[in-house]
Amino acid sequence: MVSGDCTSFGGAIIPIRLTLTHSRSCIKQLKHYLPVFSEISSSSEQIAGSEDLLTEIFLRLPPKSLLRFQCVSKHWLSLISSAHFRRLHTRRNATSSASTVGVFLCRHPNYDFLALHEERISEMDRIYNRLSDSRGSKVVCNINSCNGLLCVGFKSDDAKTDFYIYNLTTGHHRFIPVPETMIVKSMNLAFDPNISEDYYVVCVWFSVSENRLCFSVYSSGSGIWRHSNEHCNKVDLCSYGGVFWKGAVHWFSQTSPFLCLQVDTCVFKSMPSTDIPEGQWYRNIEYFGESGGHLHLIEIHKPQDIEFDVLELKSDYSCWCVKYRVNLEFLTNLYPMMVNQEVYPPEDYNFPYAFSTLCFLRDEENRARVLISLPGKIVVFDIHNGMVKELADIQPDSFRNFIGGARYDCFDAYKHVETLAFV
Repeated sequence: MVSGDCTSFGGAIIPIRLTLTHSRSCIKQLKHYLPVFSEISSSSEQIAGSEDLLTEIFLRLPPKSLLRFQCVSKHWLSLISSAHFRRLHTRRNATSSASTVGVFLCRHPNYDFLALHEERISEMDRIYNRLSDSRGSKVVCNINSCNGLLCVGFKSDDAKTDFYIYNLTTGHHRFIPVPETMIVKSMNLAFDPNISEDYYVVCVWFSVSENRLCFSVYSSGSGIWRHSNEHCNKVDLCSYGGVFWKGAVHWFSQTSPFLCLQVDTCVFKSMPSTDIPEGQWYRNIEYFGESGGHLHLIEIHKPQDIEFDVLELKSDYSCWCVKYRVNLEFLTNLYPMMVNQEVYPPEDYNFPYAFSTLCFLRDEENRARVLISLPGKIVVFDIHNGMVKELADIQPDSFRNFIGGARYDCFDAYKHVETLAFV
């Protein structure tokens, strides 16, 4: 029989010591298990030799694992990297792969990637380096993300901006040509793998001759721009990125009605706005985005409030309804630096609390979390169980000093999900 041990002490590993003893009982035991070993080996060979079976297995794996498995053999590389498989994987995992694994944070001139799970940290570092190599000396601007794809503008010293679509999971990117007559105010991605493998870029641009904002849509499939007949005069529309949901790009406004453009027809679609609080001339919207197949909005009605509602737009566009009510007062005990009472007493200052809701996350299991930026910290709060987890420290010398410390606001964060989609 075979026996052995392995001992570890103080970091040193003592090699396994083997003792081999011949006996008839041992030979009988080996003969008993040989058919099992043979059956396992035979099953493995059948799986490895069946492309259909391998495909079914691979379709159930996340993109990160598949990219690693490409190194196993030429056969696996050929299968996983094929256009057919990548389209099939992107379409089949359009819902499950939409769970956010990280957040792209950008505050001019700095940017970084924040992993939501510890095992993703090294992956976020690779993505950061990948984008840094592409950027060179140019300034990152005009960012928008949608279902795993990222639209990034690189502004050079001569003020010219080049736009690219990135799949940061695969490292592939594509240049988007923009006509010189279009003075770009914002670029917005529209990508739904359930509907098509093509993505669209909705550009809000300023027409000098007409002195108004215009809309054009670029298709990755045709490589052609379609110009909409719609236009608007909302100056603050281009201040915030649009959000793609249910075939349309949606924009909110702090002072005007919300706006919605149907991508396939390039026509405006009616959508409800939230009310402007009585006695104010503006809304105080802290977050606007899609998560878990729904469109959400977070609005703080009074600057003194440390509680807020998470609103959800009904699928028939009839109204906004309160989905969650969140009170963060307990956080002031854990993080006293978010309270400005010592320097700015609440009765004399309109912003007694320093926090920003960076991102609202809702997964397929209906678990809801809020990513919150505090002075010097980024934490994630689970609405259902009340748990708080620290994700990152923010250095004051790297980012904006604002009410007691460095922090991001809600329009500095862009979700990153994994996908094998083509660009």
